[in-house]
Amino acid sequence: MESQNKPLPNDKRQLLEANNYEMYNLDLLRKVFPRIFAEHDRQFERKQRKPQIRDIVALYFYLLSYVDGVHTRADGTRSERFGASFPSIAKIAEDLGIAEKRIKPLVDILEANGLIRQKQVWNGKWYFVSFCPRISDDGYIVNADGEKVVPEYRDSH
Repeated sequence: MESQNKPLPNDKRQLLEANNYEMYNLDLLRKVFPRIFAEHDRQFERKQRKPQIRDIVALYFYLLSYVDGVHTRADGTRSERFGASFPSIAKIAEDLGIAEKRIKPLVDILEANGLIRQKQVWNGKWYFVSFCPRISDDGYIVNADGEKVVPEYRDSH
């Protein structure tokens, strides 16, 4: 195969061979997060102390790193948790060093922008993280119907 012979930067081949990697759309960091930060800055430009949202980047990639990739259960049925990430608020707070009370507003920003979808379950929340395969040139997630996901923020953040 030609792609196996293609030179890869640094130690990427070792990472791929070790099966300890995940893909992400580079435009998330180049376009989406900068757009979200700019919108946030415009929204809060007259406030003396605006809420800090820079932790949405770490939170997004943290949730992405905990996505359940087990599609089929042992009994052969599809797992409801497939594609979900479900660390507790306490675990997120401890691992990322984010105060627990800040996590919900950050999650809400990610959801408003189409980066995750939340599902309440009996023992907490599941976060279905989008891999964001389609991103517009101006930094919006594009849904399966070809429409931009334009956030409608609440004053919760």
